[in-house]
Amino acid sequence: MIQPIPEDMESVYPEPVFGETVRDKLLELLGVPEIPESVEYTIEPAEKTPDGLLISEVAYPNSIGEMVPARLCMPAGVHPATLPGIVCLPGTSGSASRLTHPIFRRESTGSGSLSGWGRELARRGFATLSISVKGCDGRPDSRIRELQAKVLGPYGRTLMGIAVDEALRGAKILREQLPAGQQVGMAGMSLGGNITWYAMACAPWISAAVPVCGGLGSMTTLIQEGDLERHSAYYFVPHLLRYFDHPEIVAACIAPRPFMMIAPTLDEDMPVAGVTKLVKVVSQAYNVAGHPERFHVCRPETHHEFQIEFFEKMVKWFNRFLSAK
Repeated sequence: MIQPIPEDMESVYPEPVFGETVRDKLLELLGVPEIPESVEYTIEPAEKTPDGLLISEVAYPNSIGEMVPARLCMPAGVHPATLPGIVCLPGTSGSASRLTHPIFRRESTGSGSLSGWGRELARRGFATLSISVKGCDGRPDSRIRELQAKVLGPYGRTLMGIAVDEALRGAKILREQLPAGQQVGMAGMSLGGNITWYAMACAPWISAAVPVCGGLGSMTTLIQEGDLERHSAYYFVPHLLRYFDHPEIVAACIAPRPFMMIAPTLDEDMPVAGVTKLVKVVSQAYNVAGHPERFHVCRPETHHEFQIEFFEKMVKWFNRFLSAK
Protein backbone atom coordinates (compact mmCIF):
# COMPACT_ATOMS: atom_id res chain seq x y z
CA MET A 1 0.00 0.00 0.00
CA ILE A 2 1.32 3.44 -0.92
CA GLN A 3 1.69 5.68 2.13
CA PRO A 4 0.04 9.12 1.70
CA ILE A 5 2.98 10.79 3.40
CA PRO A 6 6.60 9.59 3.77
CA GLU A 7 7.54 8.60 7.30
CA ASP A 8 10.53 10.95 7.26
CA MET A 9 8.53 14.01 6.19
CA GLU A 10 9.95 17.09 7.90
CA SER A 11 7.48 18.37 10.50
CA VAL A 12 9.28 21.60 11.37
CA TYR A 13 8.18 24.61 9.33
CA PRO A 14 11.01 25.30 6.84
CA GLU A 15 9.93 28.92 6.26
CA PRO A 16 8.36 30.01 9.57
CA VAL A 17 6.29 33.20 9.71
CA PHE A 18 5.58 34.99 12.96
CA GLY A 19 3.50 37.75 14.51
CA GLU A 20 1.70 40.32 12.43
CA THR A 21 2.82 38.77 9.13
CA VAL A 22 0.92 35.51 9.77
CA ARG A 23 -2.41 36.97 8.58
CA ASP A 24 -0.87 38.30 5.36
CA LYS A 25 0.65 34.90 4.58
CA LEU A 26 -2.61 33.13 5.47
CA LEU A 27 -4.59 35.37 3.10
CA GLU A 28 -2.04 34.60 0.39
CA LEU A 29 -2.21 30.82 0.95
CA LEU A 30 -6.01 30.77 0.98
CA GLY A 31 -6.21 33.12 -1.98
CA VAL A 32 -8.75 35.35 -0.25
CA PRO A 33 -9.10 38.64 -2.16
CA GLU A 34 -9.72 41.94 -0.46
CA ILE A 35 -13.35 41.99 0.64
CA PRO A 36 -15.12 45.03 -0.81
CA GLU A 37 -16.40 47.47 1.79
CA SER A 38 -19.81 47.39 0.14
CA VAL A 39 -20.95 44.02 -1.20
CA GLU A 40 -23.55 43.84 -3.96
CA TYR A 41 -26.58 41.78 -3.00
CA THR A 42 -30.31 41.37 -3.50
CA ILE A 43 -32.77 41.06 -0.64
CA GLU A 44 -36.41 40.09 -0.89
CA PRO A 45 -39.12 41.79 1.19
CA ALA A 46 -39.24 40.32 4.70
CA GLU A 47 -41.90 37.79 5.63
CA LYS A 48 -43.20 37.88 9.19
CA THR A 49 -43.38 34.39 10.65
CA PRO A 50 -45.61 32.91 13.37
CA ASP A 51 -42.59 32.63 15.68
CA GLY A 52 -42.08 36.40 15.67
CA LEU A 53 -39.32 36.82 13.12
CA LEU A 54 -38.76 38.79 9.94
CA ILE A 55 -37.13 36.51 7.35
CA SER A 56 -35.72 37.68 4.01
CA GLU A 57 -34.08 35.77 1.16
CA VAL A 58 -30.66 37.18 0.25
CA ALA A 59 -28.34 36.44 -2.67
CA TYR A 60 -24.90 37.80 -3.53
CA PRO A 61 -21.94 36.92 -5.77
CA ASN A 62 -18.77 35.39 -4.42
CA SER A 63 -15.29 36.24 -5.69
CA ILE A 64 -15.57 33.95 -8.73
CA GLY A 65 -19.02 35.14 -9.78
CA GLU A 66 -21.17 32.36 -8.31
CA MET A 67 -24.39 33.37 -6.56
CA VAL A 68 -24.55 32.56 -2.87
CA PRO A 69 -28.00 31.99 -1.32
CA ALA A 70 -28.56 33.17 2.24
CA ARG A 71 -31.41 33.91 4.63
CA LEU A 72 -31.65 36.88 7.01
CA CYS A 73 -33.56 36.40 10.27
CA MET A 74 -34.36 39.28 12.63
CA PRO A 75 -36.73 39.47 15.60
CA ALA A 76 -39.88 41.40 14.62
CA GLY A 77 -40.62 44.57 16.55
CA VAL A 78 -37.07 44.88 17.87
CA HIS A 79 -35.00 47.92 16.96
CA PRO A 80 -31.82 46.90 15.07
CA ALA A 81 -29.75 49.01 17.47
CA THR A 82 -30.30 46.33 20.11
CA LEU A 83 -29.25 43.42 17.88
CA PRO A 84 -25.74 42.07 17.51
CA GLY A 85 -25.30 39.97 14.36
CA ILE A 86 -24.16 36.40 13.81
CA VAL A 87 -23.23 34.74 10.51
CA CYS A 88 -24.29 31.07 10.65
CA LEU A 89 -22.52 28.44 8.53
CA PRO A 90 -23.69 24.84 7.97
CA GLY A 91 -21.87 21.55 7.73
CA THR A 92 -21.49 19.67 4.47
CA SER A 93 -25.01 18.18 4.68
CA GLY A 94 -26.59 21.53 5.60
CA SER A 95 -27.93 24.64 3.92
CA ALA A 96 -29.40 28.05 4.73
CA SER A 97 -32.87 26.53 4.67
CA ARG A 98 -31.92 23.82 7.18
CA LEU A 99 -30.22 26.38 9.41
CA THR A 100 -33.47 28.36 9.44
CA HIS A 101 -35.90 25.44 9.68
CA PRO A 102 -38.89 26.37 11.90
CA ILE A 103 -38.23 23.41 14.21
CA PHE A 104 -35.09 23.56 16.33
CA ARG A 105 -33.94 19.98 16.98
CA ARG A 106 -31.43 17.22 16.39
CA GLU A 107 -32.27 15.97 12.93
CA SER A 108 -32.25 12.21 13.54
CA THR A 109 -30.81 9.47 15.70
CA GLY A 110 -27.17 9.00 14.81
CA SER A 111 -26.99 12.28 12.92
CA GLY A 112 -24.48 14.91 13.92
CA SER A 113 -26.64 17.73 12.58
CA LEU A 114 -28.79 20.27 14.38
CA SER A 115 -31.52 21.93 12.36
CA GLY A 116 -32.94 25.39 12.90
CA TRP A 117 -30.11 26.78 15.01
CA GLY A 118 -29.62 29.92 12.91
CA ARG A 119 -33.31 30.70 13.32
CA GLU A 120 -33.21 29.86 17.03
CA LEU A 121 -30.40 32.39 17.54
CA ALA A 122 -32.73 35.01 16.05
CA ARG A 123 -35.44 33.97 18.50
CA ARG A 124 -32.87 34.51 21.25
CA GLY A 125 -32.29 38.14 20.21
CA PHE A 126 -29.65 38.11 17.47
CA ALA A 127 -29.80 39.19 13.84
CA THR A 128 -28.58 36.18 11.86
CA LEU A 129 -27.53 35.55 8.28
CA SER A 130 -27.52 31.84 7.45
CA ILE A 131 -25.52 31.02 4.33
CA SER A 132 -25.50 28.06 1.95
CA VAL A 133 -21.73 28.26 1.81
CA LYS A 134 -19.64 26.60 -0.90
CA GLY A 135 -19.23 22.90 -0.18
CA CYS A 136 -22.60 22.31 1.50
CA ASP A 137 -25.67 20.55 0.12
CA GLY A 138 -27.39 23.89 -0.36
CA ARG A 139 -25.06 24.49 -3.29
CA PRO A 140 -25.68 21.84 -5.98
CA ASP A 141 -22.25 22.30 -7.54
CA SER A 142 -20.45 19.20 -6.25
CA ARG A 143 -19.80 17.98 -9.80
CA ILE A 144 -17.72 21.02 -10.69
CA ARG A 145 -15.94 21.56 -7.35
CA GLU A 146 -13.31 18.93 -8.17
CA LEU A 147 -12.64 20.66 -11.48
CA GLN A 148 -12.52 24.06 -9.77
CA ALA A 149 -10.00 22.77 -7.24
CA LYS A 150 -7.75 21.74 -10.14
CA VAL A 151 -7.96 24.84 -12.30
CA LEU A 152 -8.08 27.50 -9.56
CA GLY A 153 -4.96 26.20 -7.82
CA PRO A 154 -2.53 27.59 -10.42
CA TYR A 155 -4.13 31.00 -9.87
CA GLY A 156 -3.50 30.81 -6.13
CA ARG A 157 -7.17 30.24 -5.25
CA THR A 158 -8.44 27.51 -2.91
CA LEU A 159 -11.91 26.14 -2.20
CA MET A 160 -11.45 27.05 1.46
CA GLY A 161 -10.50 30.58 0.47
CA ILE A 162 -13.60 30.92 -1.69
CA ALA A 163 -15.78 29.73 1.18
CA VAL A 164 -14.06 32.16 3.58
CA ASP A 165 -14.67 34.95 1.08
CA GLU A 166 -18.38 34.02 1.00
CA ALA A 167 -18.62 34.07 4.79
CA LEU A 168 -16.92 37.47 5.05
CA ARG A 169 -19.05 38.98 2.29
CA GLY A 170 -22.07 37.71 4.18
CA ALA A 171 -20.77 39.37 7.35
CA LYS A 172 -20.47 42.67 5.47
CA ILE A 173 -24.08 42.34 4.29
CA LEU A 174 -25.27 41.57 7.82
CA ARG A 175 -23.41 44.60 9.17
CA GLU A 176 -25.19 46.74 6.59
CA GLN A 177 -28.55 45.65 8.01
CA LEU A 178 -27.53 46.93 11.44
CA PRO A 179 -26.53 50.37 12.75
CA ALA A 180 -22.95 51.48 12.09
CA GLY A 181 -20.43 49.98 14.46
CA GLN A 182 -22.58 46.99 15.41
CA GLN A 183 -20.67 43.86 16.34
CA VAL A 184 -20.85 40.77 14.14
CA GLY A 185 -19.81 37.28 15.15
CA MET A 186 -19.64 33.97 13.34
CA ALA A 187 -20.52 30.36 14.13
CA GLY A 188 -20.48 27.12 12.18
CA MET A 189 -20.56 23.35 12.39
CA SER A 190 -18.06 20.97 10.74
CA LEU A 191 -17.35 22.51 7.30
CA GLY A 192 -18.92 25.70 8.65
CA GLY A 193 -16.73 25.49 11.74
CA ASN A 194 -13.60 25.29 9.59
CA ILE A 195 -14.74 28.33 7.62
CA THR A 196 -15.61 30.17 10.85
CA TRP A 197 -12.16 30.10 12.39
CA TYR A 198 -10.33 30.74 9.11
CA ALA A 199 -12.63 33.72 8.44
CA MET A 200 -12.05 35.16 11.90
CA ALA A 201 -8.29 34.78 11.43
CA CYS A 202 -8.49 36.60 8.09
CA ALA A 203 -10.75 39.45 9.26
CA PRO A 204 -9.88 41.36 12.45
CA TRP A 205 -13.35 42.97 12.38
CA ILE A 206 -15.15 39.72 13.27
CA SER A 207 -15.81 40.32 16.96
CA ALA A 208 -16.38 36.79 18.32
CA ALA A 209 -16.71 33.25 17.01
CA VAL A 210 -17.74 29.72 17.94
CA PRO A 211 -16.66 26.86 15.64
CA VAL A 212 -18.31 23.52 16.50
CA CYS A 213 -16.34 20.42 15.45
CA GLY A 214 -14.42 22.72 13.12
CA GLY A 215 -11.41 20.51 12.38
CA LEU A 216 -9.28 22.83 14.48
CA GLY A 217 -6.21 21.57 16.29
CA SER A 218 -3.15 20.67 14.24
CA MET A 219 -3.04 19.79 10.55
CA THR A 220 0.29 18.07 11.17
CA THR A 221 -1.28 15.81 13.79
CA LEU A 222 -4.25 15.01 11.58
CA ILE A 223 -2.02 14.06 8.64
CA GLN A 224 0.17 11.88 10.84
CA GLU A 225 -2.51 10.30 13.07
CA GLY A 226 -5.98 11.03 11.69
CA ASP A 227 -8.35 9.50 9.16
CA LEU A 228 -7.44 11.27 5.92
CA GLU A 229 -10.54 9.92 4.17
CA ARG A 230 -12.87 12.00 6.34
CA HIS A 231 -11.75 15.37 4.96
CA SER A 232 -12.36 16.73 1.48
CA ALA A 233 -9.58 18.48 -0.43
CA TYR A 234 -10.74 21.89 0.86
CA TYR A 235 -9.28 21.06 4.29
CA PHE A 236 -5.68 20.63 3.16
CA VAL A 237 -4.65 24.17 2.30
CA PRO A 238 -1.57 23.96 0.02
CA HIS A 239 1.77 25.03 1.53
CA LEU A 240 0.26 25.79 4.96
CA LEU A 241 2.74 23.66 6.89
CA ARG A 242 5.70 25.37 5.27
CA TYR A 243 4.93 28.39 7.44
CA PHE A 244 2.73 27.51 10.45
CA ASP A 245 0.00 25.23 11.76
CA HIS A 246 -3.42 25.87 13.32
CA PRO A 247 -2.09 26.85 16.79
CA GLU A 248 0.15 29.59 15.36
CA ILE A 249 -2.70 30.96 13.21
CA VAL A 250 -5.14 31.23 16.11
CA ALA A 251 -2.53 32.68 18.47
CA ALA A 252 -1.37 35.34 15.98
CA CYS A 253 -4.59 36.18 14.13
CA ILE A 254 -7.54 35.57 16.51
CA ALA A 255 -6.24 36.31 20.01
CA PRO A 256 -7.30 38.26 22.03
CA ARG A 257 -10.81 38.36 20.52
CA PRO A 258 -13.48 36.14 22.16
CA PHE A 259 -13.14 32.66 20.73
CA MET A 260 -14.78 29.46 21.96
CA MET A 261 -14.19 26.16 20.19
CA ILE A 262 -16.24 23.04 20.80
CA ALA A 263 -13.93 20.08 20.22
CA PRO A 264 -15.36 16.72 21.32
CA THR A 265 -12.69 14.30 22.46
CA LEU A 266 -14.06 11.58 20.16
CA ASP A 267 -14.44 13.83 17.11
CA GLU A 268 -13.38 11.69 14.17
CA ASP A 269 -12.27 14.77 12.23
CA MET A 270 -9.50 15.86 14.60
CA PRO A 271 -7.19 13.77 16.81
CA VAL A 272 -7.32 14.86 20.43
CA ALA A 273 -3.52 15.35 20.47
CA GLY A 274 -3.87 18.16 17.93
CA VAL A 275 -6.45 19.97 20.06
CA THR A 276 -4.23 19.60 23.14
CA LYS A 277 -1.33 21.09 21.21
CA LEU A 278 -3.44 24.07 20.13
CA VAL A 279 -4.84 24.74 23.60
CA LYS A 280 -1.34 25.02 25.05
CA VAL A 281 -0.14 27.53 22.43
CA VAL A 282 -3.32 29.60 22.23
CA SER A 283 -3.96 29.77 25.98
CA GLN A 284 -0.51 31.28 26.40
CA ALA A 285 -1.29 33.93 23.77
CA TYR A 286 -4.50 34.95 25.53
CA ASN A 287 -2.72 35.00 28.91
CA VAL A 288 0.02 37.24 27.55
CA ALA A 289 -2.64 39.56 26.10
CA GLY A 290 -4.27 39.79 29.53
CA HIS A 291 -7.57 38.20 28.47
CA PRO A 292 -7.54 34.49 29.37
CA GLU A 293 -11.34 34.60 29.81
CA ARG A 294 -11.84 35.23 26.09
CA PHE A 295 -10.60 31.80 25.06
CA HIS A 296 -12.48 28.67 25.99
CA VAL A 297 -12.40 25.09 24.73
CA CYS A 298 -15.28 22.70 25.43
CA ARG A 299 -14.14 19.09 25.19
CA PRO A 300 -17.19 16.87 25.74
CA GLU A 301 -16.70 13.11 25.50
CA THR A 302 -18.68 12.61 22.31
CA HIS A 303 -18.29 12.34 18.55
CA HIS A 304 -18.53 14.70 15.55
CA GLU A 305 -21.95 16.14 16.32
CA PHE A 306 -23.83 19.31 17.22
CA GLN A 307 -25.79 18.78 20.42
CA ILE A 308 -28.37 21.20 21.80
CA GLU A 309 -26.13 21.50 24.86
CA PHE A 310 -23.38 22.91 22.61
CA PHE A 311 -25.84 25.41 21.16
CA GLU A 312 -26.73 26.67 24.65
CA LYS A 313 -23.05 27.20 25.38
CA MET A 314 -22.80 29.16 22.13
CA VAL A 315 -25.72 31.40 23.13
CA LYS A 316 -24.13 32.13 26.51
CA TRP A 317 -20.80 32.94 24.84
CA PHE A 318 -22.33 35.39 22.38
CA ASN A 319 -24.51 36.96 25.09
CA ARG A 320 -21.37 37.53 27.12
CA PHE A 321 -19.05 38.84 24.43
CA LEU A 322 -21.13 39.97 21.46
CA SER A 323 -23.07 43.06 22.37
CA ALA A 324 -25.07 45.70 20.52
CA LYS A 325 -23.41 49.10 20.40
